[in-house]
Amino acid sequence: MKYFAEQKIDLHRDRVVEILTDHAQRRHWQPGFQSMEPLDGEPGTVGATSLLNFKVQDRPFEMIETILAKDLPHSYMVSYVSDQSASISRNSFEDTSDGGTLWRVELEMKLKGFYGIAAMLRPNSFKMQTQALMRSFADYAAR
Repeated sequence: MKYFAEQKIDLHRDRVVEILTDHAQRRHWQPGFQSMEPLDGEPGTVGATSLLNFKVQDRPFEMIETILAKDLPHSYMVSYVSDQSASISRNSFEDTSDGGTLWRVELEMKLKGFYGIAAMLRPNSFKMQTQALMRSFADYAAR
């Protein structure tokens, strides 16, 4: 499954990227985020992997994040792998004429088990979840 989402943020691109790539701030805008543990490589650099810990509806789950490409403040690409899914997120950031930022995401996902069935039954639900997460970030960043 592949889809696109975008979000206007009322904040300069450099600051948007700074907040978005700061895992210490992630818990403030990403529901369920608990912690990030570096696994391999220098955190924040291409090739670095980290274990992301989440707790959603009292159920813990983990994802491995790998930074695949990084050309900040213009773009970056990461992969996320869990027991139920594997995805690649291509993010780009553009300055807007009013001093804000347009954040665009191209997300490609491969889903297993329950999530694979859910994607077939309600394909728009994943895009709506991504859009809600992007809105949550925009609200937090522009506060």
